[in-house]
Amino acid sequence: MKNRVKSYLGILFIAAVVSACNVTRVVKPLAKNEMQAGAGFGGAMIKFGGAPIPIPLTQVYGAYGLTSKTTGFASVHTTALLFGVFQTDIGITRQILPQHRWKPGLSISPIANMMFDRWDKNFNLYPQVDINAFWNYGKKQHLIYATLNNWFELKSTKAHNETQTTRWLPSVGIGHQWYGKKLSWQLEVKYIAPNQSNQNIVVDYIGAGNSGTWGLFFGVNHQF
Repeated sequence: MKNRVKSYLGILFIAAVVSACNVTRVVKPLAKNEMQAGAGFGGAMIKFGGAPIPIPLTQVYGAYGLTSKTTGFASVHTTALLFGVFQTDIGITRQILPQHRWKPGLSISPIANMMFDRWDKNFNLYPQVDINAFWNYGKKQHLIYATLNNWFELKSTKAHNETQTTRWLPSVGIGHQWYGKKLSWQLEVKYIAPNQSNQNIVVDYIGAGNSGTWGLFFGVNHQF
């Protein structure tokens, strides 16, 4: 029974990695020398025992304001560690345009996603580029944002030496960040991989048809 549970959880985790998504780390760059630590929870939406739930993936991360327009960040995916996989994403967020009244600010985040499997000694690198539009509002400068995430597959083959047919995994999302004195809370909804079928795979993804899946993510952050 224990082996069956571990096997099922392993399949579930692999399916989650394929969806390749997490809460957006830094939408708007921090102030110069400002630091931020945070944690994220959530993933692609699936049917589990008939109930819709997000795959329970967890991550922790840190960010540092390199300049007033550029922030560096890095994470560790804590759920992946439970399955013997060290997974991290390291990147920067660079502001391209500031917000001006009703016109949103724009930022871009080049990211390197890396995974190392301790069992089979496999290493994978997935480049990612996120494009974000954001609006601050109110006295506390809460943040509304939209994001376009782009994952890229570099390998020419996938499992069992099959030809790799998927080179690009996009997702689009909207989110909100509520700011307190030092803490902020984040809620984000995404549509993941709309260019991929969600049929006849290991888990029952919840999508708007036969392709892609919804994703639900939560985050909490602390500024220093």
